[in-house]
Amino acid sequence: MGGSSTGFSKLTNRVFPRMPNFYGLILEQCALADQAAALLEEYVQTGNKSRADQILKLEQDAETLRQRNLDVLKNAFATPMDREDIYRAYMTVDCIISYAHNIVSEMDALNIKTDKYITDMTAALRNAVETLSAGYKKLATSPADSDKDAQLVGQARKTIEKTFRAALAQLFQGDKYVQMMQQKQDGAEAQAMSYVLDIFKRREIYRHLFDAAIDMGNAGKVLHDIVVQVA
Repeated sequence: MGGSSTGFSKLTNRVFPRMPNFYGLILEQCALADQAAALLEEYVQTGNKSRADQILKLEQDAETLRQRNLDVLKNAFATPMDREDIYRAYMTVDCIISYAHNIVSEMDALNIKTDKYITDMTAALRNAVETLSAGYKKLATSPADSDKDAQLVGQARKTIEKTFRAALAQLFQGDKYVQMMQQKQDGAEAQAMSYVLDIFKRREIYRHLFDAAIDMGNAGKVLHDIVVQVA
């Protein structure tokens, strides 16, 4: 009797293959994103270059994991939600790792020291990533709570955007250098040029953080869309 049951199970598994644990697959990517955001924040706070190397390794691991998950999605007989939403979940969670790598690489290459705005935006970004991960962890058992996390991710985007605008306003405060040049003070032109170069360099980092926030906002929307389906 037991052998017959086992044979029937094998037959049904061939006809109707067991559904992969897509919740678990997404959480694996969330774990890497959490690590990347934490390493980015530590790098910004300390300037420890070893954290940049760790982020690069994470990016390589994330690429392998993403490709594996995409293959699982492509070959799955059934999914617990729309395939497009699973794909969007993969990609929006994964993007933070690329942003983290770009930010640390450019800060190092351009020799940019951290400032209050970079620190604040990075901290808010890490919080958004952790909140997104928490939302996906609750998805299978408590979708309503997941939706609250999705909304918090959207609020984090607004917080970062506000800081970004303040950073730009502060960055373009060059009246001092204009006055120095008008008064023909010694070294005024060199100082002004150095200031302008710093504007362009620092704005690149601000922009990366702002773009990361936009994509995190999109990730929150994806989580909300999934909640609507499974709740």
